[in-house]
Amino acid sequence: MNGTPRLLVVGTLAIFASSSSHARANDDQLADDVSVVLTPTRLKQSIADVPGSVTVITAEMLEKYGVRSVPEALRLVPGMEVTQVSGSDYRINYHGTNIYSPRRLNVLIDGVSVYRSAFARVDWTALPVFIDDIQRIEVTRGPNSASYGPNSMTAIVNIITVDPQATDGVAARVTAGSRGFRETYVRYAGTAGNATRFRVTGEHSESSGFDEVAGFGHLGPLQDHDRAKTDRFAWRSVTDITARDQVELQFSLVNSNQQQVASDQYQVTYPDVGLKENDLSLTWRHTVSPNEELKVRAYQSEHKNKEGWLECLPAFAFLPELGALWKANPDYVRSIAAGTQPTGGTAQDNALLMAALFAIRLQGATAYQTTCGNANNDYRERRRDIELQHTYVFSNSLRIVSGAGLRRDEAVSETYLGGTVGNTSWRAFLNAEYRPLATLSINAGGFYERDDLTGSSFSPRIALNKRLDANNTVRFVISRAERMPDIIEQRANWSYLATNMVPPINSSGSAYYVQSALAPGNLKAEKMVSREIGYSGNFPEHGLLVDAKVFDDRLDDLISERLSIASFAPTNNGNARLRGAELQADLDLTNGVSAHAGYTRLNNSSPDPMEQTQYSKDSALVGVTYASDSGWRTSVAAYWSGAAPNGQSRYGRQDLVFSKTFRAGARALITPELSISHLNDRLTTSFYDIGRVQTSGYSNATRFAASIRITY
Repeated sequence: MNGTPRLLVVGTLAIFASSSSHARANDDQLADDVSVVLTPTRLKQSIADVPGSVTVITAEMLEKYGVRSVPEALRLVPGMEVTQVSGSDYRINYHGTNIYSPRRLNVLIDGVSVYRSAFARVDWTALPVFIDDIQRIEVTRGPNSASYGPNSMTAIVNIITVDPQATDGVAARVTAGSRGFRETYVRYAGTAGNATRFRVTGEHSESSGFDEVAGFGHLGPLQDHDRAKTDRFAWRSVTDITARDQVELQFSLVNSNQQQVASDQYQVTYPDVGLKENDLSLTWRHTVSPNEELKVRAYQSEHKNKEGWLECLPAFAFLPELGALWKANPDYVRSIAAGTQPTGGTAQDNALLMAALFAIRLQGATAYQTTCGNANNDYRERRRDIELQHTYVFSNSLRIVSGAGLRRDEAVSETYLGGTVGNTSWRAFLNAEYRPLATLSINAGGFYERDDLTGSSFSPRIALNKRLDANNTVRFVISRAERMPDIIEQRANWSYLATNMVPPINSSGSAYYVQSALAPGNLKAEKMVSREIGYSGNFPEHGLLVDAKVFDDRLDDLISERLSIASFAPTNNGNARLRGAELQADLDLTNGVSAHAGYTRLNNSSPDPMEQTQYSKDSALVGVTYASDSGWRTSVAAYWSGAAPNGQSRYGRQDLVFSKTFRAGARALITPELSISHLNDRLTTSFYDIGRVQTSGYSNATRFAASIRITY
C-alpha cells in the first residue's frame, strides 16, 4: 500500500475514532434535506410518494466531499456513468450505453433545460451555474419524459440554486490545486428596494487537464493539450410585485476557451474551441388561492462555438470532380485513396470515376502536392421557449399539475448544416397524484410534443406507491420515454470549406474537401419502456434512509451509429435491454457522522456493440463524514466502476477532505480546506471507434487541492 491509500484509511479510522459510541439518529436534518423533492412530477412530494428513484445531492454534500464541478457531483449518483475523455470533455449517461454521443439524459438549471437539442449534447464544463450557488441537485434515476418531454429519456438532472431570499452578504473562495487548477469565486446577495432580493456571482476557473490525452496525426499519439479556461457571470433576482405575484429574473454569461487534441492525421494545428453562451429567463408566479398557482416562464438561450484549425492534404482531395464521385459512391473514392481499382458501381458511378481520374491526371504532379487551408466546426444555437404551468389541489387526495409550451430551436453552421435549420415544437403535459387510501398513492400522467422535424411523441407514466407503514413503502412504476432526433441527425448537410489555401489550387483560394454528408431525414424517435419495482425505507431511530429498486428497461429504435463526415448513415436499428438492481443509502447521526452510499448491478444485453461502449456491470460509491462541534470536518469518499467490453477501462478513486470553519467577528466565517485525491489507475481508456480506444491520464496518480472560503 503506497502513501496516499494509507492516508485515506487513516482518515476513515479518524472519523469513527472521533465519534461517540453512543451515537443517535439525526432524523430531522436528514428528512429535511433529502426526503422532499420537486423534480419527478413537478409537484412537491415525499420520497416515499414519487414515481421513481431519486438521488438528492445537497449543498452540504458538495462541500463536505470537496466536489468542485457538476460532472464530479454526479459520481455521487448510483448508476451514473461519468467518463472524462479530456479536460473539457465529459461523457455522462445514466446506466451508460453509447459513449460516443451521450444524448439521452436531460439537465435543468432552476427548471430551464440546458440540453442542446440541435446537437443533442450538454456542455458539462461550461454550464451556466456555480457549484457554490447550488442548493441541491435532484436526479430522477429513470425515465422522466412524462414530466419534461422527449430527451428526458433515461434520467433527468435538476440543478436547483440557492434562492436569493435565502442568502445575504458576501461570499468568496479561492482554490488552487494540481495540474494548474485555479478557481476564484465571488458572490454578493442583497436587497434592491423593499421588494427585490438579488444575487450576483462571478467566477474564473482554469485547469491544465490531463498530462496525456490520446491524439492523432502530426501532433503525436499522446498530447498534453486539453487546458480549459472558463469565466462565468450570473444574476438572479426575486421581486414580490404583490402579495400574490412574484417575478424572478435570471441572466448568465459564459466564456470558455478549451484546448482540443488533434482528431485526424491531417490537422497541423490544434482545433481549440472558443465558446460563448448567454441565457435569460423570466418567471412569473401567481398564487390564485392557497390551492391554486399559475406559473409562466419564458427564456432565451444562445450558444456560439468557434473551432478552427489548419488542415494539410494532397491537392486532389479538393477536386470538385472527386467530390461529385463521393456523393454518388464513397467506396469508389476510398478505393482511389487506397490505390485499388473501384468496382461494382453503376454506369453513372463509372462516368463520374472517369471524370475524377481525368481531373487528377490533368493536374499532373501538383495533384499530389500538399496544400494547406483553414477549416472549422463553427456553429451557433439559439432557443426561445415559453411555458404555462397550472397547479391545483382539489383535496388532500388529489393534486394535478398541467401545462403547455412552445419552443423554437435554430442552429446555424456552414460546416454541419450548410446554413440555418430551425425546428418549432409545441407541448402539453399533465401529471396527477391521487390518494384513494391513506396508504396508497397513484401517480399518472403524460407529455405530448410535436415538432417540425420528426413529428409527434407521447410519453405516459403510471406508478403505484403502497405504504406498508409510516416508514416503509413499495412502488411499482411503468413508463414510456422518447428522445427526438436532433437537428444534425435529421438535417445534416456536412462539408468542409478550406479557405486561405497555400498554395492555392484555384483563383479564389478556397475549395470544398472531397468528403461530404447529407442526412437521410427519415429518422423517428428513440423509445424506451421502463419497468421498476422499488422500495423506500426511513429508519428515523437510526438516522437512515434507504432506496432500492430492480428495473427492466427496453430501448428500441436507437440511433446507435458513430456519425462522422466519412460515415454518416444514421438509422433506427439499434436496441438495448438494461436489467439490474440498484441500492442507495443515506445516514445522519447526532454525533456528527454522516454517510452516503450506492451500488448498481447492471446487465446490458444489447446486440449492438456501440450500445455497450459505456457499460459497468458493477459500480459503487461510498462517502463518510465526521463533523465536530469545534468546526473540524473530515470526509472520505471512494468511487468505483468496472470496465466495459469495448475499450472502457475500470475507474477507481478515493478522496480525502479536511476542513475547519473559524468565526471571525460577529458575522464572518472562514473555512480553509485541503483535499487529496488518488486514482487506482493513472491512465484510463475509453471507446473511440470499433477496435480503437482513446487514452487519457496523469503522470501522478495523486492530486491535491486547497481552498479558502470567506462568507460575511
